[in-house]
Amino acid sequence: MTDDTSSDLVLHHYDPSPYSEKARLVFGLKGLAWRSVIVPMVLPKPLLLPLTGGFRRTPVLQIGADIYCDTLRIAMELDRRHPDPPVLPDPGMGFDNILATWAERVLMWPTARYVTGMNREALSAPFFADRSAMRGHATPSMAEVEASLPHHERQLHLMLGWIEDVLADGRNHPSGERPRLSDFAVYQRLWWLKALEGKAAQALDLYPRIQAWMSRVAEIGHGKRTELTPDEALAIGKDATPAPIPAEIEADGPAPGTFVAVATEDFAPDPVQGTVVYATRDEIAIRRDDPRTGVLHVHFPRLGYDVTAL
Repeated sequence: MTDDTSSDLVLHHYDPSPYSEKARLVFGLKGLAWRSVIVPMVLPKPLLLPLTGGFRRTPVLQIGADIYCDTLRIAMELDRRHPDPPVLPDPGMGFDNILATWAERVLMWPTARYVTGMNREALSAPFFADRSAMRGHATPSMAEVEASLPHHERQLHLMLGWIEDVLADGRNHPSGERPRLSDFAVYQRLWWLKALEGKAAQALDLYPRIQAWMSRVAEIGHGKRTELTPDEALAIGKDATPAPIPAEIEADGPAPGTFVAVATEDFAPDPVQGTVVYATRDEIAIRRDDPRTGVLHVHFPRLGYDVTAL
């Protein structure tokens, strides 16, 4: 490629993805320009997996030959490269991680099941089969999906009441006066209620403080987005060289050179194999070599991921 694209921020995502909305808002808060590569909602993802080595979750951030998996790791890297304003402020990072972990491991399930149930006619049978396979479950029938809706709706309203209560003291955001990663983690779950055909959005009608807060977050925007094809993204990876290892790191984990598998702890485990470049308490990077992309460094957070020496 003639232009130097090794420092471009390339987000592999799809528009209705709630986790991608979280990353897009980080771009917006920081006022960043980025390239958009649309990936399929379900497997196969033949032009993404050569970059990640098998990681199939959305979104994925690519910067040259460095691939960042999981929105937490994406946010860490964007803070490192573009620190003003921070989305994981220090001090304060502990609270952000606690609130974000609750949103994405507890609040996630009633929102996900309520949205997909309410919009079941807009989603394809392969979507339900794909998401069930990610969790190791049998694909539910549409009758089962419909029958479970009242339970998920009750659970959702219980948690929406908690968020409404957090905002009752007049704060602008659940985390305080300025938006941070934890706000985007909560927001992306509630934003998805409006996604697809929007049939789940009615759940928000009873919560005026939540609606006002969501309007404030939406005004942040997504930065400057331009489109890129998946083949162009592969070419960027092949033409680039992974960034140097951070100068100051506190090693914690498998030693560099160890061959490991990195897999999520919960669903879509699909392990990614490679050689450790560095490992700290918070993150791990592994080296992979793919015939379509050459040498890549694939980065993960330590939170929520198993690392196994092979």
